[in-house]
Amino acid sequence: MSSLSISEAWEEAKAIVARDGKLLATVALALIVFPQTVFGVVGAPVGPQSSGLSMITYIVVALLGCAAQISLNRLAIGPAVTVGSAIATGFRRLASVIVVGLLMAIVVVAVATVLLFALSAAGLMTMPSAGQAPPPSLLLLLILLILPAFALLQLVFPVAAVETGNPFRMISRAWALARHNFLRLLAFIAVILVGFVLVVLAIQLGLGSAIVLALGKPDPGSLSALALGIISGLIQAGFTVLTAIMIARIYVQLAGRHDAQVGVPNSGI
Repeated sequence: MSSLSISEAWEEAKAIVARDGKLLATVALALIVFPQTVFGVVGAPVGPQSSGLSMITYIVVALLGCAAQISLNRLAIGPAVTVGSAIATGFRRLASVIVVGLLMAIVVVAVATVLLFALSAAGLMTMPSAGQAPPPSLLLLLILLILPAFALLQLVFPVAAVETGNPFRMISRAWALARHNFLRLLAFIAVILVGFVLVVLAIQLGLGSAIVLALGKPDPGSLSALALGIISGLIQAGFTVLTAIMIARIYVQLAGRHDAQVGVPNSGI
């Protein structure tokens, strides 16, 4: 059983970013920043201005983000490959990761439904009413179920990047790696998510408000929407790159793959 050191993963991640930052940025710009910018211009698939195009764009952006995370994991784990090869791996294993995500979502929904009915029958939770906001107890239950599943899903990405494309083997392998250090992994993912939310809120309240005042309301297709889309893409890219590399190095620790050569060939192609 391999132990998990978050500080070691952080130091390795910093070294990788310092060495291969420009090539990692190539992946992030192509698969995260540009799609997020387009999504910002088209508009979110909610509200009165939503459209079929915005929903399609949202799905494409989410899929490209998953491909980017697989690609970044491949680059950060080793052995060394070109950026083009890593991106190809990301798209080749994307369908498998989607299947894993759907399977895990089904399990979470099923468990949440059973617990909701059981707790409601015991008088410990109120069933949500149609057209009303869900009670805080239900939101807490969902968080307690979704967060562990999301943490486990993070290890599926490096498994997909360097091991297998079989969805069921990906899940079992991720659990085999995580089970002895799951609480530490869960705490790391929770801290990362909270930090990301705080950064996004701070930027939206500060820089986002300044852009709205200077350029106007961010309606679909407006200059304001474009500016906010670029900012959103850059934030998402930074978060994804750093998180993906740290998850990759956590995977290396848990899988005992310290002998793998890390790096990107100089051509980056």
